Amino acid sequence: MKKNIDKEIILVISAAVALLKADTNDNLVVKSFKRIPQTSPVWNTTGRIEQIGSNTQY
Repeated sequence: MKKNIDKEIILVISAAVALLKADTNDNLVVKSFKRIPQTSPVWNTTGRIEQIGSNTQY
């Protein structure tokens, strides 16, 4: 696993978060990123992502 996160990845994550917050008047400042250890099995995380995706309507 890479120790440093590429600047492009940080920019993409920041843009995605800003897009989600675009409908509010809050000012958003990303100060840091930190990788957290995965505590759930991969199948559990995948199931959650699928459930969230199926319930999201745009």
